[in-house]
Amino acid sequence: MYVIAIMGDLLSLIPFVNIVSSPLTAIALGIAGSHTGVSLYSSNRIGMTLLTILGEAVPIVSMIPLWTVRVYLAKKQEEREDASEV
Repeated sequence: MYVIAIMGDLLSLIPFVNIVSSPLTAIALGIAGSHTGVSLYSSNRIGMTLLTILGEAVPIVSMIPLWTVRVYLAKKQEEREDASEV
């Protein structure tokens, strides 16, 4: 998931490519997340994912690696949830 997020963030630095790369990154991360068990679109994570998508639409804010940060936070949250179930 990190590779997809980093590639999406790098592509978002290219003007006008961000228009296409951000939605494709969101779709690819959704697919990858469902295969790895870390869904970015679950009910308790959808808010941050929507903020990431909106942040990628803002020109200056899209320079921040939002997808990478989002994946990192989702993985940490998943680890905490797994630890609390034990």
